[in-house]
Amino acid sequence: LAAASLAQVHRATLKTGEEVIIKVQRENLRKLFDVDLFNIRLVASLADRLDPETEAVGSNWRGIAETSGEVLYREIDFNIEREAAEEFAKNFEGYDSVKIPKVYPELCTSRLVTMEFCPGVKLTDETALKERGYDPEHLAFTLTNSYLEQICRHGFFHCDPHPGNLAVDDGYPGGRLIYYDFGMMERVERNVKKGFVDLIFAIYENMPKEACDALEKMGVLRPGVDRFSIERIAKNMLNTFQSTLANADNKWENQMTPEERKASRRARRAKLGQDLFATQADKPFLLPPKFTFVFRAFTTIDGIGKSLVGPSYDLSRISQPYLRELADLKDGSAFKTMVRELGKRLGWRPTDIAQVVTQPRKVASIASTVKKLEDGDLRLRVRTLEVERMLERVETRQRMVGAALASALLLQMSLAPFVHRLVARAVQLIAARIAWEAWKAFTAMRKLELQRLRFSNADTAYDEVLQ
Repeated sequence: LAAASLAQVHRATLKTGEEVIIKVQRENLRKLFDVDLFNIRLVASLADRLDPETEAVGSNWRGIAETSGEVLYREIDFNIEREAAEEFAKNFEGYDSVKIPKVYPELCTSRLVTMEFCPGVKLTDETALKERGYDPEHLAFTLTNSYLEQICRHGFFHCDPHPGNLAVDDGYPGGRLIYYDFGMMERVERNVKKGFVDLIFAIYENMPKEACDALEKMGVLRPGVDRFSIERIAKNMLNTFQSTLANADNKWENQMTPEERKASRRARRAKLGQDLFATQADKPFLLPPKFTFVFRAFTTIDGIGKSLVGPSYDLSRISQPYLRELADLKDGSAFKTMVRELGKRLGWRPTDIAQVVTQPRKVASIASTVKKLEDGDLRLRVRTLEVERMLERVETRQRMVGAALASALLLQMSLAPFVHRLVARAVQLIAARIAWEAWKAFTAMRKLELQRLRFSNADTAYDEVLQ
């Protein structure tokens, strides 16, 4: 029926008369993986050293390569795929609009897996979908929400939901979604899943501090960083999100001209310029390696949704009712969430009670700190971000000028008539290496200047530099 990089799929009939498919693994895959992944890890290590960390996000190419390697090695053990298919089917037992093929454990090995034959129409075959009368909007909604269900509730998700692994049959009005191929599966750790739910709750309840706590719990925000600027940015973003929710159609935004929209973005950026500049330099955010699979999957789903519905497909709009329901059921039920919200408003939460109990000790601690300040036993250290950035620019400029002068001097020496040819070549190589350092310092200085202009009101200067 099909052939891919790891296996072939054959159709068969059991003695009981049941139609099945048999997935047979290709030869010598482990040897190929050993060679390829060694090269990938090598390139990833170089990328971690050379790739510039931009947009306040630290790079972790080696971690991504290691995670990808683990997934690939698991993918060639079909016993793991069998167990994954069984768990995935169990997770979707109560969902009539989603079909997971049945597995036959007694007919599976580490290099062979036997599953129920579930024919269907390819999700991107527009002609066949129309002929069968399937509802594209229903299919896009089912695909989006079934994936959110995997990430947010099950914590066990399909890493490769491309059109070849998805199909539609007549098992549900408007079409039933079928998932195939459970070799590439990944888990979301409990703390990450809980952090994500907390993040959604904090976004809808407009709680910037709790949103940052959730990001730290998920491993996206580095622990121990200066949170003041990050929480200010989060507050601004959540306020913008709340205003968007208040006007779901966002008519004002749609009526704005491109120039007005650009000016509006610049005004918001200028308002938080210092905070954005501070976070850009400190690299407080990390990209957990497993998130690459999630982002890739959502990108694929977005593409499939647009092929089904057209440009009007909006992943965030379709996800919004599900995420709002998830926020409402943060503690597992609407009642628990309601009690939690009531406790928050009345000040009866465990954290509020704990603050009342520990308040005298906190006051005593503050009094002790003030006394140390009065006695001179405690010194305050203040960070001036603008001065720090200015010193960084000065140091970079000095490094550039010094390297450029040294390179020019060595090049001039190598051209002297009394210098031996081999010595001259060696000196020129050294000069080229120092010139490369000067170029790196120049690009770093230009980047710092662009960042400074970008997060300020100097819009005209920023545009001129970009041009």
